[in-house]
Amino acid sequence: MSSREANRQLVAALDRAVQIQSGVIEGYVRRLRRKHPEASPAELQNLIDKHFMRAVSGTGAGVGMAAAVPGIGFFTGALAIGAESAVFLDAVALYTAASAHLRGVDIGDPERRRALILVVLLGAAGTALVDPGARRRGVPAVASISRFSTKRLVEVNGRLLRMALRRFRFTWLGKIMPLGIGAVLGLMANRRLARRALRNTYESLGPL
Repeated sequence: MSSREANRQLVAALDRAVQIQSGVIEGYVRRLRRKHPEASPAELQNLIDKHFMRAVSGTGAGVGMAAAVPGIGFFTGALAIGAESAVFLDAVALYTAASAHLRGVDIGDPERRRALILVVLLGAAGTALVDPGARRRGVPAVASISRFSTKRLVEVNGRLLRMALRRFRFTWLGKIMPLGIGAVLGLMANRRLARRALRNTYESLGPL
């Protein structure tokens, strides 16, 4: 895969993940609350964590989040064409946005969702780009993202995307995210990436 094609594929997969409707995400969290009326926010977050890990750990689309969110076909559709990388990004997008919604973060703006997803994928480097002093002050990245105007979000997302393209173009796209070339992610690789996404989400969104 050429670097240009890898870039195009990552952008396309990210765009697709960002387009998951906020109503779907909010409905997922509402269903969890109805099913577990006595659960605390932390316990609900733990359920979301477990769904996410199942969705990306090889037992895959049929259980995990797809089972928890009836009517969503993006896991099945992505698997049908062999693009497991798209499944992973969809799962990260849904997990990140659901975790943010649980904390009362407005996820209605696609550009805000894009920023959150990119920060979760990039970890500390993404947080530093959004707000260079955030980690030193102990402020989660979402605090800055929530204050940004749409114009500012577009600018920040452009910089985050360029960083993601440099970081993942060969290492992630070539090995971890085959994007339709037919490779299958191993269970350990999936879980390692998923645990990193969990950690980055907690750091980016802060406590419940």
